[in-house]
Amino acid sequence: MASTNPSDSKAVIEAALFAAGKALSLRELSDLSGLHPEEVRALADDLVREYGCRDCGMEIRSFEDRYVMQVRGGLAAQVRSVAPKELEAPLIRTLAIIAYKQPMKQSELAEIRGNKSYDHVHKLEELGLISAVKKGRTKVLTTTKGFADYFGLDSDSPDLVRHALLGKRKSIGVTRMYESLASRMGLDYIPVNPYKPGDGDIEKLSEIQVLVAAPGYGDRIRLHYRGEIIEAGVRTLSQLKGSAEEIFNACGEGNIEPLAAEIDALLRQYRERAKYARPVKPLTSMITDLAKDLRIPVRDEGITAAPDYAQLKAAVIVPTHQPYDMDILERIKQRYDAILAGLM
Repeated sequence: MASTNPSDSKAVIEAALFAAGKALSLRELSDLSGLHPEEVRALADDLVREYGCRDCGMEIRSFEDRYVMQVRGGLAAQVRSVAPKELEAPLIRTLAIIAYKQPMKQSELAEIRGNKSYDHVHKLEELGLISAVKKGRTKVLTTTKGFADYFGLDSDSPDLVRHALLGKRKSIGVTRMYESLASRMGLDYIPVNPYKPGDGDIEKLSEIQVLVAAPGYGDRIRLHYRGEIIEAGVRTLSQLKGSAEEIFNACGEGNIEPLAAEIDALLRQYRERAKYARPVKPLTSMITDLAKDLRIPVRDEGITAAPDYAQLKAAVIVPTHQPYDMDILERIKQRYDAILAGLM
């Protein structure tokens, strides 16, 4: 039972803020001290004032109903070199996959994250965040008590870890054509074939909350999948940017700023080139979309153009039968280069 001595209670709150290394809410401090939240507020506010008057390297700050003990602002840069290091983004992504899919075979992890995952596993083992137990020709990966401690979890049970890990994020699956887009956005994704799924794909689809697939396949996908579907249009640069924003908003993770900046720069370059293009006569809606994005005049007397899949007779043939592993921007650039070459 917590002490009723105010000095002892204040000491408990002070110790909790020191040990936590993060902000604690009134409710958390109340549970620790056994005091009513308003009593905690009064004692915590006393600590804020006391530390503010001390000539020391630490301070306690309050915001809303939370309190945090931290290095005084003016000293942070001087002591940063000895502070615990944050995990690098690639390690976080690998760790997130292990945590969500545990127990997970290392060979399965390598299929998702590539050969770099072997180095990641070694590093994460050294840090005590995962366990890798030999089983046959591979290893079985799970998170550890050290993982739970690092992320402030009450338990290292896989179910709790998965729940805490996802939070507001949603697990995302992508078809092969969109893997480079997911990588460019920094997403933790699951590659899957929802069009003709095998047993492995069916299992993956059961774990996915958001699926990125080509437009027009919704009915076929619904035979095997009940989650959210994003039919991502990527015929043009503008469509690609819009699809990236939709994926970002749906998943609550990733980074679209570098990709958006690159798309905007490419679009400016291509539109500058397109100022000298002759009018085009689109034979399909895809060519109409390309012409609109490049701001090329569309005329009945213009030069005929069609995508290769349409098998139409046209003066300009735009490539669409491209390798699935080709970068998504390169796919679109090939189309723009082909149509502009034919209209100059």
